[in-house]
Amino acid sequence: MKTLIIIRHAEAEDGYRKPDKARNLSESGIRQAETMARLLTEKGYKPDKIFSSPAARTQETTAIFAQICQVEEKDIKYFDSLYLGDTLQITEAINWLQENIGTLAIVGHNPGVTNFLNDLTDKYVESVPTAGIAIIDLDGADNWQQFEQANKKQRELLFSNI
Repeated sequence: MKTLIIIRHAEAEDGYRKPDKARNLSESGIRQAETMARLLTEKGYKPDKIFSSPAARTQETTAIFAQICQVEEKDIKYFDSLYLGDTLQITEAINWLQENIGTLAIVGHNPGVTNFLNDLTDKYVESVPTAGIAIIDLDGADNWQQFEQANKKQRELLFSNI
């Protein structure tokens, strides 16, 4: 069985000073990302690869998760299409994966992360909060090319209280 971890970037700084793509994490966002990455590892999840949007806030969130979850730099890939990407763009990034790994993490933005999660499973989430994590099991997928045909079940939602 394959596992997909969907992560919304942590809290970003206010957007009126910079272009949206250049917004960094706030101090609170850094703490959120660290807390949630530790929680992920405490619960026994370890991404083999991380795919991320190239926006500054997602890159910073990805770096924190990679460090705490011990994901090597060579196992991180940035996709321009994940910047504000929705279900189609996230699915296309997953379809890009050729290696037969067990766990893939995607770091993205709302509303795309929430829409993707709601399109994927039979459970409804109003909105994935900053640094929120969804764990999805893929039954019937021997490899990532079978992602679209696999039975997708939301195993767990982890939301930050920071």
